[in-house]
Amino acid sequence: MIEELLFRYGLLLLFILFMGIRGYYGRKAQPPGQKRTRQERWADQVKYESKVLVILRIVIVYAMIMFILIWSLVPFIMPPLAQLIFPVWVRWLGVIICLLMILAITWVGIHLGRQVSGSLEIKTGHTLVTSGPYKYIRHPMYLVYFIFNLGLFLICANLILLVIVLLGLIVVASRMRVEEQMMLEQFGDEYQEYLERTGRFFPPIRRKTKEDSTNSR
Repeated sequence: MIEELLFRYGLLLLFILFMGIRGYYGRKAQPPGQKRTRQERWADQVKYESKVLVILRIVIVYAMIMFILIWSLVPFIMPPLAQLIFPVWVRWLGVIICLLMILAITWVGIHLGRQVSGSLEIKTGHTLVTSGPYKYIRHPMYLVYFIFNLGLFLICANLILLVIVLLGLIVVASRMRVEEQMMLEQFGDEYQEYLERTGRFFPPIRRKTKEDSTNSR
């Protein structure tokens, strides 16, 4: 019973800590003294993405928050059939994964700097970040989110969260294509070369060099 309470309150604490760090770097990236209205924030979000994807992403985020709160604080209202039974070591593995991803999101935030944003946008003075995790993969933040959410699923062992995570993965997959096209239009050959030497989620087994590119022509 005590261990189950540890998992429930621990999951809530891990989620708050992760989102707090993500929010910190998001606020830090905003120009000082600039406050945007709700209409301006909405305009930024739908500038490059479709309204359907933006709405779906918002629904998924709120669904995740509601699930975390309910499962952690009032679990008795959860459908019993959605609850799986995982070995205790699997659930502790989820805790370790979440802790590692909290460190990872900090690493990503440090290197992304003022480019951190909840919406797809090209900021004033926007630069192509290729340091830290971005040296090897193009979307480390999305990867960290997915692995963190997977860790949460291992802790709570609930099918409802798994469905939310998979829906979020579908939205991210669509968003990545839009983001890469946006960056390609902004940075041209520089981003094309970056595409060729990095992977989306995992580093390429063998990086393509300039000599390889010349020989393949």
